[in-house]
Amino acid sequence: MRMMCKAWGLGALIAAGLLLSNGTLRAGETPVVHVKVVPSAGATRLEAQATGAFEYSTYQPSGRLYVVDLSGVSAADPAGIRELNVGLVKGYRVLSYSTGDRPNVRLEIQLVPDATVNVERPDSRDVAVVVRPADTLGETPNLVKRIAPSLVPTSGDVAPEAGGAIRRVNLTKADGTTSVNIVASGRLAYHAMRLHNPERLVLDFSDSRLGTSESRIISKFDPVRDVRMAQFRPGIARVVIDLRQAGAAYQIMRHGEVVTVGFGAGAGSKGAASEFASQNPTPVAAKVASAGDPRVAATVPAPAAVLPVSLTQPAGGLASPAAGRIAADTTSAAPQAQAAPQTKFTGEPISVNLKDVDLRDFFRLIHEISGLNVVVDPNVKGSLTIVLDDVPWDQALDIVLKNNDLDKQLEGNVLRIATKATLRKEAEESRDLARAQAEAANVVTTTRVLSYAKATAMVDTLKKFLSPRGDIIADDRSNTLIIRDIPSTLPVIDNLIRELDRRSQQVEIEARVVEASRSFAREIGTQFGLAAGSTSRNNVVGGGSGVNTPLTPPTPPPIVIAPTQQTGTSSGANAIPAVTNLGASVPTSGIAYGFSSANVALDMIITAAENRGVGKLLSQPKVITQNNEKAVVKQGTKIPVQTIINNTVSVQFVDAVLELDVTPQITADGTVYMDVTVENDQIDQAIPRVQGIPAIDTQSAETKVTVNDGATVVIGGIIVTSQHTSIDQVPLVGSIPVIGNLFKHTTVSSSSAELLFFLTPRILPS
Repeated sequence: MRMMCKAWGLGALIAAGLLLSNGTLRAGETPVVHVKVVPSAGATRLEAQATGAFEYSTYQPSGRLYVVDLSGVSAADPAGIRELNVGLVKGYRVLSYSTGDRPNVRLEIQLVPDATVNVERPDSRDVAVVVRPADTLGETPNLVKRIAPSLVPTSGDVAPEAGGAIRRVNLTKADGTTSVNIVASGRLAYHAMRLHNPERLVLDFSDSRLGTSESRIISKFDPVRDVRMAQFRPGIARVVIDLRQAGAAYQIMRHGEVVTVGFGAGAGSKGAASEFASQNPTPVAAKVASAGDPRVAATVPAPAAVLPVSLTQPAGGLASPAAGRIAADTTSAAPQAQAAPQTKFTGEPISVNLKDVDLRDFFRLIHEISGLNVVVDPNVKGSLTIVLDDVPWDQALDIVLKNNDLDKQLEGNVLRIATKATLRKEAEESRDLARAQAEAANVVTTTRVLSYAKATAMVDTLKKFLSPRGDIIADDRSNTLIIRDIPSTLPVIDNLIRELDRRSQQVEIEARVVEASRSFAREIGTQFGLAAGSTSRNNVVGGGSGVNTPLTPPTPPPIVIAPTQQTGTSSGANAIPAVTNLGASVPTSGIAYGFSSANVALDMIITAAENRGVGKLLSQPKVITQNNEKAVVKQGTKIPVQTIINNTVSVQFVDAVLELDVTPQITADGTVYMDVTVENDQIDQAIPRVQGIPAIDTQSAETKVTVNDGATVVIGGIIVTSQHTSIDQVPLVGSIPVIGNLFKHTTVSSSSAELLFFLTPRILPS
């Protein structure tokens, strides 16, 4: 088996050499590695066998992803994901990248839960990854195992051991500052860089190794979410600090063999012994004392690995989101070189001054700088004249491609350069081929039963994703979709059905219509009667009969109001004619004064009334509905209205009801957006009916509003206030200060009515 694999790898190497000699760039003679899967009893082995010696390192960023980096070899297997589902291994993929001019191969293995990984090294050209159930080794499930890098020299010399080790990492919090303490066995040089999406701080320690068994520390102190440790490469240990929020200030301090990263209250200040790390998203080289002379500052360069973005981000089929983030952190030690068009160029700056140089020679230069394998299409021809100073190499490549009507394709670590016409033709041919294959495929018919969504409602949406030969119909009785299309379209339709046919959340909406009224009235008035005179002199003074209400005379009456002298009275004999009649209309209190003598009779009455009123009416409709579904609840009376048109009698019903009409929508933030209408219509008995039809008192509010779950908001309101003062008085006399009040009738009234609409949504648990 070993001989067959080696022969296969040698054949691949020869084929690659022949391909490179046909107008492409030569990649150099390096060992070629081939990966194969060997199932065995109770375990699964993945063997990496090469045609020459190589170095390797391993790390496990999560319980379901195991990574093996092979240094100094190139891959004989094509890049891509291989699904296995054999034993404890779901699948694996092989990636190629370069560190400067040194080729590397990465093997990513996707594991099932509760799997334990061990690495075997038969010789310098073979590495075997053995995956077993955790209980077979008596270990805890999901235990993260770390195998120290096995350095196999390519010559007779033995590779030197790392200069120091990270012994432990811990977290502390004091005085509002969260500190990550990295304790080493010596004074190590470090390089710090701030990365985004997600937010994290990465520290690389050169000439060091990871001397702790811990791989991850969960933090309870903000802004640190967790701390991860890994052996990034032989001789470089990496510590990644994941942050909960962006923009957190930090400070890196060194105290002997301890490096402390502080976040919080004191992170923004610089101390005499501190090395401040800025929040610039680009990597920042920290200044540290060199090993030779502690007084001399040296700049620690970033690691030399320059990888395209497609190689530093694990594929979704192998790595979970957390694992993908960890794998990206442990491979992107320097600004990532990317050949795909981007607005931000991060390649290594270069300076070139070329005149009438063949384009192929420029692409050879790109190969030397980026470490990518470059393949130039035969149709690419022409010369180049260019002068650039300190320009990222990926930006220089884009400029040259645009000037020569060229474009690029990046597959793995192979960069292909071709004319736009060639790529356009290939795309058209690929599209035509796919269309021809679709037209030649046999049409199949299948059914899908829906649980929550209506089949008729989903037909129009799903039809947009069918091929020209496809069709969908819905069966209402069984809520089933009947799909007829080519087989390649069915996975897309099934994925859409899984996403759309889900149980919807429900919302309870409660509305309250509050009507409050207040009234106040006060009335004060007087009545005054006078009779005076002498019968011997035929002089009589008294009130007029037109004032109406005569006042009750005193007993015994004076002679001036003897029965023989009464004229124009309506309340019988001995009544005093009123001079003023300004009393309260409906008095609730009063006081009277009377005086009489032989020739004079006087009567005074003061009356007053006051009333207050408070009213409150509460209407509280409530309804429950599904997310994005309209709900209506109402209660009240339907009033028949008869109309006659063209001698035709018809009856229509008009609502006089309390109604809540609402459509809720749950947002991603957990709030509820509502399109709501609240109406409270009642028959107004105070207005006379017209042909038997009553008037309707209307209260309504219609709006669109966003409310927090469980919160109450006032969506509308009306306040009506009325004040009225009325004075009846005796001319001239009533205007006299103080005394004029005896000759007045004063009425004061005020009223107010308030109408408020409250709304409270509550998201019900699923």
